[in-house]
Amino acid sequence: MEVAGNAAGLDLGKKTYEMCLIGPNGKVTRTGGKTDFEGLDNLCKKLNKDDVVAIEACNLAFRIERIIRNKVGCRVIILNPGRLAIIFMSTRKTDKEDSMKLAKYLRSHDENEMPIVTPPSDEEWARRKLLSEYRSLKSLRTKEINRLHAIFEHNGYTQFKRKDMCVPKNRDNILPLLKGYEKEEAERLVERLILIEKQLELLNQKINEETKSDEKVQRLMTVPGVGPITALSYVAYIGDVNRFENAHQVSNFIGFVPKVDRSCTINRLGHITKQGNPILRSLLVQAAWSATRSKSGGALKDKYNYMAVTRGIGKGKSIVTVARKMGELLYTLLKNNQVYEPRISITPDAYISKLAEEALIS
Repeated sequence: MEVAGNAAGLDLGKKTYEMCLIGPNGKVTRTGGKTDFEGLDNLCKKLNKDDVVAIEACNLAFRIERIIRNKVGCRVIILNPGRLAIIFMSTRKTDKEDSMKLAKYLRSHDENEMPIVTPPSDEEWARRKLLSEYRSLKSLRTKEINRLHAIFEHNGYTQFKRKDMCVPKNRDNILPLLKGYEKEEAERLVERLILIEKQLELLNQKINEETKSDEKVQRLMTVPGVGPITALSYVAYIGDVNRFENAHQVSNFIGFVPKVDRSCTINRLGHITKQGNPILRSLLVQAAWSATRSKSGGALKDKYNYMAVTRGIGKGKSIVTVARKMGELLYTLLKNNQVYEPRISITPDAYISKLAEEALIS
């Protein structure tokens, strides 16, 4: 990669950083510091506008990228650490060595060969934090409900199910059945659940406001099974769809494409790579299940029925295929500025039967 100024490799820790700068003449300069506000100000003073900085992707990397871009104006390249063999396959791995390898990597590789991670915009970053907090609270609520259900089970009330603990009115009705310490513990659990549910309601309002104000999100919600959470997550994590050349690249970005083992006469497809965003991937799988169970599931539902029922493929593989198709469909809608229009799909067996009937008639 041609760099007019210094090629800087920046290795980040929780509280400190190590940076290696390789100049156009090959001179190597090492420096380091803290990642607090004062330390990042000193970091920016060590960089010039013509420099190019390489950082491994992490939450702190996206924050530092924005700081360097705004204060210095130089190019910052965020790299996927899972695809940097020079880093994770090294037998000698220290912060100083990693920063040196990143700086050399900039000098020796073209940009189109680098596993670059596109940093999110300020709006996308805010939405990601909102969705992350919502997901965290949902997980916490599930844990508290499971603990409350376990208390009733241990006291012999096995007739109650976990879904009975989800409704506040049901909790108030069955709570007096407990006695002693178990009742006190259950009351504390219920208090925490009330607080969590209030916070979830507040976040739901924020998510609904985001969906109503964004035309892209509204367009995606026209697809069967896709709700506000999935649509907003897709827009927040995919970002600008124009950076993808086709729908297959989106599936690869999410991690829905299979691993390929192809050599000579061997052509084997393995499990999906799972190298993309796990949150978006799980949401698309949930949306795919909703679409297959909906009356208006359309072609996605027919695809699942053909794979799982007609061909006898496992439900897990079938639903992942439908989720991949759904992700590619959402990309197409955003790319072409279209709204989803349900179409009647014809399975291969039905298509063959139709051709046979037409041949007999003619």
